Amino acid sequence: MSIILRKATIEDAETLTILGVHTFTQTWAPFTKPDDLKIYVETAYAVDIIEQELRNDDIIYFVAMDGEKMIGFVKLSRKQDLGKWITDHCLEICRLYVLKEYFDKKVGKLLMETTINIAIKENTESIVLGVWEDNHRAVAFYKKWGFEVIGAHPFVVGSQVDTDLVMRKKL
Repeated sequence: MSIILRKATIEDAETLTILGVHTFTQTWAPFTKPDDLKIYVETAYAVDIIEQELRNDDIIYFVAMDGEKMIGFVKLSRKQDLGKWITDHCLEICRLYVLKEYFDKKVGKLLMETTINIAIKENTESIVLGVWEDNHRAVAFYKKWGFEVIGAHPFVVGSQVDTDLVMRKKL
């Protein structure tokens, strides 16, 4: 298995939509009402939304490929949306998802290394992200990379409001 990372292009929009819906549903279905989950993925992962994001200079997608199969991705934003109280120049990890069958295959590591390299290249002060407080696997992953909890904010999925931890890694 040879995993390759590359910057996503507009031609990836449909595949990113399919992968995004699949991985988000894999992660959230056990904890979210089906109607709320459906509303969220139909809006957040609509092909036209992904296409708009891919055309936006403030948003960067990198995809992980196993041959021709897209197996993971990271969505980064140069304009963080986690809280006005975050005042340093930062890069936000908006989404980082990998297919479950690729967990423990270092795909997340490759996506994180790419994120850190971009943040350093762009002279940011930190990388920030929001992660569901009960996603212990993800919280542990981010802590391993030097992220620290600096706050919390609501994460809305349909009518459900969860708490995301806001984490930051200073560079």
